[in-house]
Amino acid sequence: MSGIFGWSYPPGCSGTPWDNEGPCDVCGKDVDKCICAECKVCGCQGDPQCYDQEHGHGLVRTATQVESLRSEMDKWEAIAQAEAEYWEARAREDAMAAEEVWP
Repeated sequence: MSGIFGWSYPPGCSGTPWDNEGPCDVCGKDVDKCICAECKVCGCQGDPQCYDQEHGHGLVRTATQVESLRSEMDKWEAIAQAEAEYWEARAREDAMAAEEVWP
């Protein structure tokens, strides 16, 4: 059913099943594979504010969470580097092709 603001979802459903929430901000894993504990104060899982030493809820990052985030960030960096190399090579190929067409 459609309302004036778009589709109306049933209670408890915030979006489509294929909406991607992105990785957890604390452990870096997909939200459905998050290894973070649930906050005893607010009930959130993987919320960096719960880990804030000054204004947080007293949660402390575990060594597993820190290593997981570091590992995921290394993967993201490798993907970004490979993509940058691909586009640089593609730009060189396009430039050479343009030189062949327009001598």
